[in-house]
Amino acid sequence: SALSGLTLVADADVTWAQGGLDGVQIVRGHTGLEDIVNGNVSNTAGTCDSLIAAQGSGIKVYLTKITVTNVHATTFAYAEITSGNKVKHTIPVPPAAGATLDFDPPLPPDAANLLWGFDPSAAVTTLYCSAVGFKTKV
Repeated sequence: SALSGLTLVADADVTWAQGGLDGVQIVRGHTGLEDIVNGNVSNTAGTCDSLIAAQGSGIKVYLTKITVTNVHATTFAYAEITSGNKVKHTIPVPPAAGATLDFDPPLPPDAANLLWGFDPSAAVTTLYCSAVGFKTKV
């Protein structure tokens, strides 16, 4: 029912048009609606938190958008976005400000079946992180 649930084709295989559960042919950017994933986390300790859970054996999650907000009035921070234990992107977050990043092409994971993490550089009043992406076998 979702692209992430289909068997991958091999080189020179014939492929068929795919549709989502709503019957619409999949021509959307990157994925069908069934494979969209998102996560939201807040952090005050400065330690790594799970942002988007691992999706299962052979399934990868690519990120397309991340927003980080620092509500502390005076402390600068940065946020490391991790795939498994590997830092994939670092986002500077000034005091009382935020940042939104769109990834095109999408930010790839380090491997299949890994969670995406949010690891702030320091303990501050609160850092928030939201992410959107999609899951796939590719």
